[in-house]
Amino acid sequence: MTRNSQETRGKLLKTAYEQIHKHGFQGMRVDKVLEQTGLKKGGFYHHFRSKTELGYAVVEEEIKTIIVKIWIEPIRQMDNPVTEIPLLLETLNERATVLMREHGCPLNNLAQEMSMLDDGFRLRIAAEFKLWNDALVTKLNEAKQNKYLRDDVDSEAVSRFIISVIEGCISIYKVEKTMQQSKACVSQLKQYLGGLQV
Repeated sequence: MTRNSQETRGKLLKTAYEQIHKHGFQGMRVDKVLEQTGLKKGGFYHHFRSKTELGYAVVEEEIKTIIVKIWIEPIRQMDNPVTEIPLLLETLNERATVLMREHGCPLNNLAQEMSMLDDGFRLRIAAEFKLWNDALVTKLNEAKQNKYLRDDVDSEAVSRFIISVIEGCISIYKVEKTMQQSKACVSQLKQYLGGLQV
């Protein structure tokens, strides 16, 4: 793929991601993406056979990049997840994109919208959640080895619960637009994790 071809594909992905984040996959229109990028239909079909294929690529590339940057990289850099996981949520606004602050988590939004409608989306979304979950499980297992967490803690179950709390908190914040939900989630995560310490 030539540099120009890569740039064209990148433009399509970035613009499609923005449209999906604002309007959902079903609300994203290819003609609007082409209008915003200044590209013709031929440019689109050179890279993607359909709107659905474009949506899959948005999950696998654009949204994955965001999940890695917002959640996975900070998790990997943690020393003690017992104290640092609540801080991840508390400082989310500092790491989140403008679109994420306004429209919530793009991965969770698509999970709610498309998982029951298209198995291709469901499997790709599940793969991104698994990437996040695996990173957190690894860190929790390290925390047990380092005596931050009790040996009997089920790292897999705890990781899934924490991600569910975070995504639920973000979803309710999107509706309420107040810090009350965020503060409640942070304080209760601190209590919950504190109860798992050695």
